[in-house]
Amino acid sequence: MLQALALKVFFFVPIWVLKIFFFKKLTVIRGHQFDPQAAAFLSVTPKTNLSVLSNNQIAETRKTIDESRKKNKLSLSPSNKITKKDHLLPNHKLLLREYQPINCDEKKAVLYFHGGGYVLSSVDTHDDMVSYMSDSLGIKFYSLDYRLSPENKYPDSLNDALEAYAWLINRGFSLKGISVWGVSAGAHLAASMVYYLSTRDQELPGSQFLIYPMCDPSCSTESYELLSAGYFLTKSNMIWFWDKLRGHKEDDVDSSFNLLKFDFEKNLPSTIIVTAGFDPLSDEGEIYAYLLHKGKHNVKQLHYPAMFHGFASVTKLKAAQIAVEDFLREYKKIL
Repeated sequence: MLQALALKVFFFVPIWVLKIFFFKKLTVIRGHQFDPQAAAFLSVTPKTNLSVLSNNQIAETRKTIDESRKKNKLSLSPSNKITKKDHLLPNHKLLLREYQPINCDEKKAVLYFHGGGYVLSSVDTHDDMVSYMSDSLGIKFYSLDYRLSPENKYPDSLNDALEAYAWLINRGFSLKGISVWGVSAGAHLAASMVYYLSTRDQELPGSQFLIYPMCDPSCSTESYELLSAGYFLTKSNMIWFWDKLRGHKEDDVDSSFNLLKFDFEKNLPSTIIVTAGFDPLSDEGEIYAYLLHKGKHNVKQLHYPAMFHGFASVTKLKAAQIAVEDFLREYKKIL
């Protein structure tokens, strides 16, 4: 109760006040200091150790987290009206929510995959963020409620993404006019879908935008050790997420499951990868960007050293807002 109240009043506290209380407590990792407002925000954010949950407890945990996300709006609101329309994809009656900003480019569309480790979250929990991004870019977004784990193992969510992509093409969007955007697990899903299409010589979207992507199920990079706990996403939760998604042990060497096992000689679209300095996934995102570059693909990594996993959804934080505005400028260049 006290944490919920603290979160409600948090964004009214001046940043200079937060600096007084948190400056001495701030961690320096690899020569970069954690943003003080972000540090204060995480201190009042409820924490859940997912790794101790049984499968029977997941549904109730989802409900609790989803309700909290809906009550506590962490993203800035769009400046203009966003018209929303819900569509149902035929195979599994999956929700695909359309966001149409004022004066949008009707020839372009972003296919969006939410985060949540493939276990948590939904179109609704990311609704405020997607509305803000759609308005900021002036482009239609289509946000997919793909099937979650552990009820649905890999590659069920990949098949859902492929269905949504085909649906957009059938609606008349050109391949060049479609961009795929994913956050965390959603970034893994976006990259996995694009690679799957490439390996089967199917036509690709015009670009992909991957925000702090899940890449490597081994969870063994240095950033996992340096940032194993205390910065929103934890190593133990990530191991748990991968375990809930994994259908078989052999998935770890499947190149559509483990992004670092890609054949980087395959054709891939223009890519932007966003990483954060205080994110356990930082190193694997950087490795993935390097491998794309080594394969002579058009790739750009945008690194925000003072930010944490999840910052793109918390644009009410000043430093997060600045970072998001920066990566949106870069994203516009490949749309």
